[in-house]
Amino acid sequence: MVRFPLYNDTIRELAMKELARFEGHTYLDYTGSGVYQSSQLKAIYDDFDTHAYGNAHSQNPSADLTDQRLREARELLLDFFNADAQQYSVVFTSGATGALKMVGEDFPWSPRSEFVYVRVNHNSVLGIREYAYAAGATFRAVSEEWVMQTLWERKHSAERVQATVASQSNATVECLFAMPAKDNFAGMYYPNVWINDIQTYGLSDECRWRVLVDGAAYAPTRRFDLTEYHTDFLAISFYKMFGYPTGLGALLLRNDDARIFNKVYWGGGTVVAAVCDSRWCKMKDNPSLRFEDGTVSFLSVVALKYGLDKLKAVGMSYIEQHVSMLTTYLAEQLDALTHLNGRPVISRYGRWGEMPTGGIVNLNVMKPDGSYVSFSQVQQEAAANMIHLRTGCFCNPGACQDYLGLSSDDIKHASDVRESCSDPTNPFGSKPLGSVRVSLGYLSTFEDVDNFIQFIRATYVM
Repeated sequence: MVRFPLYNDTIRELAMKELARFEGHTYLDYTGSGVYQSSQLKAIYDDFDTHAYGNAHSQNPSADLTDQRLREARELLLDFFNADAQQYSVVFTSGATGALKMVGEDFPWSPRSEFVYVRVNHNSVLGIREYAYAAGATFRAVSEEWVMQTLWERKHSAERVQATVASQSNATVECLFAMPAKDNFAGMYYPNVWINDIQTYGLSDECRWRVLVDGAAYAPTRRFDLTEYHTDFLAISFYKMFGYPTGLGALLLRNDDARIFNKVYWGGGTVVAAVCDSRWCKMKDNPSLRFEDGTVSFLSVVALKYGLDKLKAVGMSYIEQHVSMLTTYLAEQLDALTHLNGRPVISRYGRWGEMPTGGIVNLNVMKPDGSYVSFSQVQQEAAANMIHLRTGCFCNPGACQDYLGLSSDDIKHASDVRESCSDPTNPFGSKPLGSVRVSLGYLSTFEDVDNFIQFIRATYVM
């Protein structure tokens, strides 16, 4: 405790009380899913048992109450992410993937548009390129170094700065840049300052650059401040944040950006009126209502308050410190493990020379001869010890390629015998085709971390 003053022992007591269902288990898959507190569920079902909710598209007492709760939930989320209600709207979706898909589907692509995305992005971001391609736009995956260099050049070429800023203001072609606030592979944070810089200076001329941030891995342990970083689009998932409800996420988008969207499909609840025998409908102006096709999962939306309350009761700044400390402790302990011949037991992935703080330690286990233990073997042996973790590539092919040294051909070849990136497989030559992800959350404890370290020591140190 003296060495780790940021460790929040109150969280340990909370975890013991609220996660009794995990007794005898070690949960280390918070990036896969957050966990709900028992009292959180009780509060939700007490609410359901007390209040009558109906379809908000109707006009009756139960519908009116639902409509009120929907408005309250949007206000809570805008407040949680420090977003000005005059500038941002909340659109409920089926999850972070649904939010990302909405941006790809409705973005005003043209043959002159560009879709640029950081290589280390989730498949749900990569899939947006199909919408860009279908419209004749170009796409490319870029490194973190490329973004930093490009922005530096555009900001510091004095003779170009004025023209660059003017071109962003006057451009008629829309381009999109996508980044994770934190990657879901190694837990590395990406510079949020990119957002305002790209909006101001762009990544190329003759194009108005919009920024899409995947906040699914970031939001559970660190507050994203939309007043400080004015991203155009922020995608979030609620079960990642506090375990329940599942099947619900949101897109927080700037109201100015909502006006440029080319919405094609429209469903119930999104139109003022439509006719059946000609191609006419009048769409709703409110972005929250215009883009929510059909009836939202309103009981799930009602439940959001109780999950947000749990995070706010601890405090996001304390959660960030708590998770950061545990992550560093885990990485240090794993790095110190060696076989009897002195070789390391763990190969850990992340930015070179940087100790992880973001709640994820990604690794492969090494044998005394330097070869890899199959990640699927580690997963199976961890499960036998009641340790919950995830293995594979975590739907992040760019991270898998870059960290594990895999080529595109390696990935394609491996797909011939796999149905998903987490399927059991042997190393491809000397290269592993996946890794082991240990992820921590706001209810993780020293005991959880020590249990995993002891498992590695007892099972693999030779």
